[in-house]
Order: sequence, then C-alpha cells, then structure tokens
Amino acid sequence: MRFEMWSVWHFLLIFAPIIIFIPLYFILRKRSDKTKYIVGVVIGIISIGILIMRNIDIYVTNGFDPEIIPLQVCHFGNIMVFIALIFKSKIATSILWTLNLLAAFASLVYADALEGYQTIWCIRAQAYIWGHIFIVLGAFYAVILKIVRIDFKSFLLGLGVLVLLVIPSIILNSYFNDVLGYSINYFYLYDSNGVPFEFLYIGERAQYGWFTINWIYTLSVMGIFIVIMYGIYNLQKLFYLKDKTYETHNIFYKEKN
Repeated sequence: MRFEMWSVWHFLLIFAPIIIFIPLYFILRKRSDKTKYIVGVVIGIISIGILIMRNIDIYVTNGFDPEIIPLQVCHFGNIMVFIALIFKSKIATSILWTLNLLAAFASLVYADALEGYQTIWCIRAQAYIWGHIFIVLGAFYAVILKIVRIDFKSFLLGLGVLVLLVIPSIILNSYFNDVLGYSINYFYLYDSNGVPFEFLYIGERAQYGWFTINWIYTLSVMGIFIVIMYGIYNLQKLFYLKDKTYETHNIFYKEKN
C-alpha cells in the first residue's frame, strides 16, 4: 500500500494525535497524578522506542548515515517526549510544546516524504507516521493534562539548550552537505528545502574554508522560530487560568514533613 497526499488515509493521519488524545483526556482527567504519570511513562518509552527502531533500521541497511544523528527537529522531538514525560522536565516540555509540536504537526499535514516509500508498512515509513503522532500526542499530554507546567525560566532555558544544539547543527549541515555530499538539513538551517522559508534564502552562501553558511537565511529562520515559540508558550497559560498556583514537581521531588 502506497501513501497518497490528501487521501482519506492522509486526513486520518493528520487527525490521529487528536483522535488518540481525546479519549485519553476524558479517561484520565480525574484520575490520580500517579496514574497520569504511568501513562505518560508509557507514551515516553514508545516515543523513544520509535526513534531507536528507525535508527537501527537505517544502520543495518546503510551503515552510518547522518540521518541517525537526532538533530532533525522531529527526531529530537521524540527524545523530548521521553525526557518530558519520564522526568517531568520543564525544559524538555518547553521545547516539546513550543517547537516540536508545531514541526511534527506540520510534518503530518505535509507528509509528502511518505510518497517516496514503496509501501507505508516498511519500518522507515511507520517510524515517520508514529514518530510524529507521538510527538504531538506527547506535547498535548504533558501540557493539557497538566503533567508539567512551563514557566518563563524553563522557556528561556529551553531556548538556551536549542542554541547549544543549533551551533553544531549548522557546522554539521555544512560538513555533511558541502564536504561529504549528503543531503542533510538539521533544524532546517541549511536551506529552505522542505520548509516554507524560500523567500528568506537571499544571496549566496558565505564560505570560510570548507564551511559555508547563508547568514540571512539562518538568522531569519532562528528569529522566526523564537517568535513563534514564544507565542505558543503563552498558549499554555490558558490551561491554568483557574489554577494559577499549580506547580510541577519532577520525579526526584520529596514532600517535606
């Protein structure tokens, strides 16, 4: 079975995270925090398991491939689901909610990459489908079910983590593409292929030895993402209008006697 854009199956894929989350929400919303946490752990383990399965398949088939390095936004997102729900991490949840959620949902809507597979039942196609579904599901679960509450400090720290990852990503993008001849686009910062930022790719890439970069494109995309992330961060506040004193405690927290 081959995937077709805008088919019935495609629309089912787009709404799959919502279809899964809605019954989960109504089943769990009045359950204990322990029950919610256990279900979250299961979601986190499945999310990281999907990424591991995908990377094993790539390695067995192709040997080392830069695709294995989880610096693509959505592959990194599967890791954030795991950390956010297992450890109740505010920083991981901030990244998951403000960046990975939108990127993963966009990948479900514009899922043309699935058309390149002979069948959607192969491991890579299934990893694409379920990997993105569980990123969106994990973000909804962490925030809407109030597993983790993000504060502004955690949002800023999340941005700091991303900056620390973006710098090597920019370098590796150039190395793998310009030196080794791969087609890699970590964090969408190498070029506008696959993302709606073509109008920002102005001028030529500046070259510094083997390293190349389009400064206008790179800095513009980073700026746009920060603005969008801040807007999405503020959406989280809507879930706490009636419970402004709610606090998140990670799994290492112990109540004082």
